[in-house]
Amino acid sequence: MRNGTFSGCSEEIKRCKKLYKEFGEAEVFLTGICKKADQYFQKNPVDVIPLFDAEEAENKIRSGNSIKLNPPLVKKQFGELFKKATEVMAQVNKELKHTAKTLDDKLEQFLKASSDELSKEDVYNFRDSLIKETVLEKDMATFLFSFLLSSFYRQQLDSIKEVIRTDLWEGGECPLCGERPHFALLTSDSGAKQLECWLCGTEWIHTRVKCPFCDNEDHEKLGYFTIEDSEICRVNVCNSCCQYYKVFDARKFHVGEEVVLTIHNLATLDYDLLARQEGYLPGSGLEWVNDSEVSDRQD
Repeated sequence: MRNGTFSGCSEEIKRCKKLYKEFGEAEVFLTGICKKADQYFQKNPVDVIPLFDAEEAENKIRSGNSIKLNPPLVKKQFGELFKKATEVMAQVNKELKHTAKTLDDKLEQFLKASSDELSKEDVYNFRDSLIKETVLEKDMATFLFSFLLSSFYRQQLDSIKEVIRTDLWEGGECPLCGERPHFALLTSDSGAKQLECWLCGTEWIHTRVKCPFCDNEDHEKLGYFTIEDSEICRVNVCNSCCQYYKVFDARKFHVGEEVVLTIHNLATLDYDLLARQEGYLPGSGLEWVNDSEVSDRQD
């Protein structure tokens, strides 16, 4: 998802299938859910947040403060897209039919107890309740809810993220919504490190040798690793705060068009597992790995 739309997802999925060996299993599910979401938003466009005072926003960014714009979600639209996702889940994997039905039932309970507009925190609390009740494991909950939230945020904030002065921003969190990144891109032209907000899609250049989570610039405490000598995806780690994020090198595969980093992230979840096995936590807070997977591999 980029620029508030799902254009380019199908081509990026094909590219990632060639680039990453472990991506095959998730391809059908991801293709299906992107298609459903695209069809849904074509018929049910999301209201874009109007532009706000550009001067006020610029002053805030210059002072080193994220705007932290977090618009509410329309409950009806959130519920409808949620059901589209569970529909794909049941179609792709027959063994998940019962889980999909349970999720729909839990959704109805959640929506009945909610106001017409949902905050990001409301959605997070719903996600956490599903994990606590063992309806979903962490990895699937992270996928489902990050997909839902980012689908709305990227469209709601699209017009604003194009005009904010990200060139003035040096922080590690998103200058627009305040979320911490899970992935970045080394640009194909200069090789600069460009962080991308997983939630709203805002992009900004960040110092290459610097941790976005604790601002550590000691190169002896910063490092990265790859898998099987592949330089396409790197896991950048900080031994000061023991957190990680992933960096994709566009110079190794980019052919000119835009890169949908959310697809690359989903295609490389084996990197997240390895990072967790090495004792690093995701600086973004997005848990793509189940605790049982980490302990099983360590044993």
